[in-house]
Amino acid sequence: MQIVTEGQDVKRALEGLRALGSAIAGRADAADVESLDRDLEQQIATLGLFPYEDWSLRHFPKELHSCCGHGLGIWQYPNQLLPLAILLNKYRVESYLEIGVAAGGTFTFMCELLSSWTKPGSFRALGCDPAPPGSVSYLPQNPFQERFKEWLAASPAVSYKQVYSEFLERQWLRDNEPPQSFDCVFVDGDHSYEGCWADLQMALRLHASIIILHDVVNAECPGVCDAWAEAQSALKNDFDFFEFSAQYESVAHEPGEQFLGIGVCVRKTMPRRSSE
Repeated sequence: MQIVTEGQDVKRALEGLRALGSAIAGRADAADVESLDRDLEQQIATLGLFPYEDWSLRHFPKELHSCCGHGLGIWQYPNQLLPLAILLNKYRVESYLEIGVAAGGTFTFMCELLSSWTKPGSFRALGCDPAPPGSVSYLPQNPFQERFKEWLAASPAVSYKQVYSEFLERQWLRDNEPPQSFDCVFVDGDHSYEGCWADLQMALRLHASIIILHDVVNAECPGVCDAWAEAQSALKNDFDFFEFSAQYESVAHEPGEQFLGIGVCVRKTMPRRSSE
């Protein structure tokens, strides 16, 4: 795959995403899974990673810098995002909520994969962020903004609410919308302990069977790390837990320092695809 550059459209990236979804779905039959995983990690990177400023590039390995600032703008480590995708493929996820969308790369990635694994017309998704679509709070504009808006406009199963997550349920009531529920909720909004824990509690009220927390080992987000630790204690009777926190050796770390990290809570009763 070639990097999706500024001159290439969203369609090219989405074709790559759909091919990735098919590869993940078929990986169980692969003879050399370890080699396949390395190939799929590279495919994720090739779709385009977000970092393009010095401070954010510092967190990403130099071998991936050629993929940064291009394409979809996925703000994740490929070696953490791939095992998440493989895990999600095991379950029937037909509805998805992402809290904290930023430039939209991760939201696009997740929606395209999850929808490709469901029956046509059965998937729906919602992105929730106080900033306009594709915006990042501290940036007036970024190279991914227009591409994300184009994708939203072309994706009828996907919607976006420009609202703080704490007001999302209140807005549904105000607008006389029916109560919402989601199979899977990705929490990547307020990175304080209080904000992250409140979003997790909302995910439970929305009957989520899979709750994903981002930055669960990130040295720069101690509040999220604390919320992840508490979730594993408070929810242990009803949920199983998975953590994807692989690092890249080429990223300069202080002793004991890690970046990003994905924590997943899966309800023990969540249906698997094998039961279909």
